[in-house]
Amino acid sequence: MSVTFSYLADAHWPAFTIGEPVAEVLRTLSEKELECAPVFDGGRYAGMVSLSGLLRGRKGAPGEGDALEAAMLEQARAYGPDEQLFDNLASVAAAKCGIVPVVDEDGRLDGVVSRSRILSFLADRMHSGEGSYTLEIEVPPTGAKLSEVIETIEKNDASVLTFTSWPTGASHEGKIIFFRVATLDFFRLIRNMEKYGYPIRYHSGFPESGYDELREKALEFIRYMDM
Repeated sequence: MSVTFSYLADAHWPAFTIGEPVAEVLRTLSEKELECAPVFDGGRYAGMVSLSGLLRGRKGAPGEGDALEAAMLEQARAYGPDEQLFDNLASVAAAKCGIVPVVDEDGRLDGVVSRSRILSFLADRMHSGEGSYTLEIEVPPTGAKLSEVIETIEKNDASVLTFTSWPTGASHEGKIIFFRVATLDFFRLIRNMEKYGYPIRYHSGFPESGYDELREKALEFIRYMDM
């Protein structure tokens, strides 16, 4: 899936320029409840200014002659509009600000992408929320293929909405596969996957909050009687 920063960018985020009065920058950030914003010098991206950075060590309000300088900025990485989000998730997560700037090849602002926008996008893509469940299965180095696991899930009247995986074990030869699934009987899916020999590392809570061991045994007995 191709998801670029331009797809998620907010083009209406405030930006500042070197030489602007510090008092105005502070006022804008405070009024708009923003932690930081990009700064430009001669039309090109120069860095990020943060509210906490401007207030750090300051006693009293800034004077009329106090202007925004390059030394006041944080050197945060900017991303190109066509760069891929999923290739850069680690660096975005490590950014100090809650936003990352998106600039074109000439250094001009194309917008900013906020972490909240990314999380909202990922939640949508991962089908997070009602109507789907999380299932994590541990596959050892000699375990089944991903296609076989998906086939087994779908044999139990469940649909795989999305999935990803990451290594596990001391030598990282094993694998944990994360699924978001849709099913009318999540309980049955979990029980059958375990019977097929797939170790379940984690699963979402069952829909009914009253789930307990007694209910599990009762449902298992009912299904046995229906066979």
